[in-house]
Amino acid sequence: MSMSRQHWKIGLYIAAVIAAAWLWFWSFRLGFRPPEWVAILVLMWIPGLLSILFRVMFREGFADVGWRVGKLRFWAWAYLGPLGLASLSVLAALLLGRVTVAPHLSDQTMLEAVFFKLSWPMRDAPVGGLLIQRFLAVALISIGPGFFCAFGEELGWRGYLLPRLMQAGWPSPLLLSGVVWGIWHLPLFVFTGYAHGKLVLSLLMFALLTALFGVFIGWLRLASGSVFVAAMAHTSFNAFVQRFFGVSFVGDGAWFLIGDYGVLTLVSYGALVAWLYWSGRVHAVLARSTAM
Repeated sequence: MSMSRQHWKIGLYIAAVIAAAWLWFWSFRLGFRPPEWVAILVLMWIPGLLSILFRVMFREGFADVGWRVGKLRFWAWAYLGPLGLASLSVLAALLLGRVTVAPHLSDQTMLEAVFFKLSWPMRDAPVGGLLIQRFLAVALISIGPGFFCAFGEELGWRGYLLPRLMQAGWPSPLLLSGVVWGIWHLPLFVFTGYAHGKLVLSLLMFALLTALFGVFIGWLRLASGSVFVAAMAHTSFNAFVQRFFGVSFVGDGAWFLIGDYGVLTLVSYGALVAWLYWSGRVHAVLARSTAM
């Protein structure tokens, strides 16, 4: 396949996933009201479904998706990495006195997963007990449905787009796939309250997050040879940042510090990505994957 055709297909795929996300959100403005879980599931499977369509339409096959299971150490990186970085960010915010445990914690729903909600098994437990209950629910129960949704995105981003960027010789493919990932989220900010009333600032911060996180997930995908490992890292981030720390700890401007794209979150991922580049890990996986 000619290089110009590869570039054309990459541009077409990026345009298609972005357009599909805008159309999906715009349908809500036109009166379509699906259940929340349907809205989330369809959105997160847009990149994956379109990648399947492109593979079939252009007869590309599915060999380079990354079907390996991957070694255990990469699964540990994927699961524990986002948990560890989120823990450090919240700990720093606690030490700075910027966040605290949410008051009336027991009045919250213990777990709001994609497809279901769970109540507290021991509602009258002390604060520590409530946090332990929620942590175990997030760590053990929410991972399943979260993985199913995240796999839909990763099938597209790291299972299709990333290999195409590398094959076409695009610069900084890990970083670039993360930037595209961030741009794709734009309608989420425009049509929902995800921007916390600061649209431009939130967009810039989120784009930086996805660029950094994209390097981490992309490195895991290439190092492990597994799109499943990439999906686990995505799942772990959503689970612990959003469903545990994000609802258990509050404070004035907490979203700006410890939210999905908060300052401390950005600093922690910036440090991780700097280490991945400095240690030569990113260069090694790119060189090995390009040579294959």
